[in-house]
Amino acid sequence: MSLVAGTRVSAASPWVAEVWVDPQWYECQSSPDRLPAFGPPTVVRLQGSQVLIGRHSEVKAVAPQIDCEGDAGVSRRHAQLTRHGLGWVVEDLGSANGTYVSSTIGEIPDDPIAAGHSVESGHVLYLGSWTRIVLKREAPLS
Repeated sequence: MSLVAGTRVSAASPWVAEVWVDPQWYECQSSPDRLPAFGPPTVVRLQGSQVLIGRHSEVKAVAPQIDCEGDAGVSRRHAQLTRHGLGWVVEDLGSANGTYVSSTIGEIPDDPIAAGHSVESGHVLYLGSWTRIVLKREAPLS
């Protein structure tokens, strides 16, 4: 057990990724694609020590745990999350459009991440034409 922001948490505490359509991120991009309708996020529970982010392709045998289906600006194998202590490290896998990280929603980053970049609960990944992924601890232990 460790203390994070005054709350006791376990390294095994579950994490989730909320995948959103983000109109603010879309406005910053030069995408020829139309912004899809947005609503509630798709919530993905992060399982294992590595999580692939990208778009599904049967032909290329790519089945990311976080599937950004519909956003053509997201590469098939766009980025990867690797468990590191109580948090994660995100690495861009040579995507065409880069992976961007912010510590808060609405704070649009200017530059893509370099090599591995540490992320914690509440951090936001921006990728593709409109995809926003918010990383969260599902339920801290009391």
